[in-house]
Amino acid sequence: MVQAKYGRHEAKDAAKELLRGVITAPCLPVDANGELDEDGWRHDLRHCLDVIQASGLYVNGYYGHFWLLTSEQRRRVVEIAVEEAGGRVPIIARCAHPSPGEAIALAKHAQGLGVDFISLVLPQFGGAHKDALFGYFETIAREIELGITIFNTRQAGYAIAPETMAELAEIPNICALKNGLDMAHTIRIRELVGDSIVVVDPNEENFLVNLTQFGQQAIYTGTNMMFDSATRQPMRDYVQAGLAGRFEEAARGFYELQRLRDLHSAWVLTPWRAKGLCPIATVKLWSHLQGMTGGPVPPAIPALSKTEEDQLRDELAAAGVGA
Repeated sequence: MVQAKYGRHEAKDAAKELLRGVITAPCLPVDANGELDEDGWRHDLRHCLDVIQASGLYVNGYYGHFWLLTSEQRRRVVEIAVEEAGGRVPIIARCAHPSPGEAIALAKHAQGLGVDFISLVLPQFGGAHKDALFGYFETIAREIELGITIFNTRQAGYAIAPETMAELAEIPNICALKNGLDMAHTIRIRELVGDSIVVVDPNEENFLVNLTQFGQQAIYTGTNMMFDSATRQPMRDYVQAGLAGRFEEAARGFYELQRLRDLHSAWVLTPWRAKGLCPIATVKLWSHLQGMTGGPVPPAIPALSKTEEDQLRDELAAAGVGA
């Protein structure tokens, strides 16, 4: 057990310093029974760190099907991530839970391991009212030292309004927002919060605009494990060029990815947005073709049909993935 790396009143500064570059959110490998494949998880973490050279790790996210795991399984996932990272990159640990008490327990465990930030999502039950939502986040925030990054999506059936986010940003250790809504919503939040917190649009297709027009320095995403591999890292390269101020080079790299981006939209983003189903089976197969473990989906998650698998493999091979 280690002490938090900073105090809650230093969280906002820590976020501005550490949240930079591509922070990868990998899938969680499991066996046929849905149990954690520890060897596969270690392999994928090393792949993210050493092969595609992620600037950070985002663990127990949606691609990690955190909502299907027990609290002990979620703790183990973070423990292994901390071991494999060895302090080389920042780690964001998703500690979301409908119960504030359970979220606090997960967050304190992650804090004790030495992670850099925790992530929370909107509570699924009873949180849509502004006062209840504020109370949920405030209750958790005052019990921990680490900075909190909130993921704002409609997965809970509602989303945080920009005006409410501006109030939440005043809590000392709420330091970042991953805003999975449209650009207009993100821009309005930025107008209201200024530079008090880090605001991240996680959509890779928006990153060039967010970087060049709004100064976004980080992206939390699983996209790079689908775009980057051992042979080439085009997403990492254009992001790094942009962060270094080489905007023309970044733009060339960004637009060269359009064929993969179109496939990502068709296979990952559009089904997720239209059907509300996190496309874990698709992401697992795609990332497997780029060198990660892949493997079975948890029993509660729909698998791809043989026809869908074959079609995805063929379309990706035509784009140079897994050929």
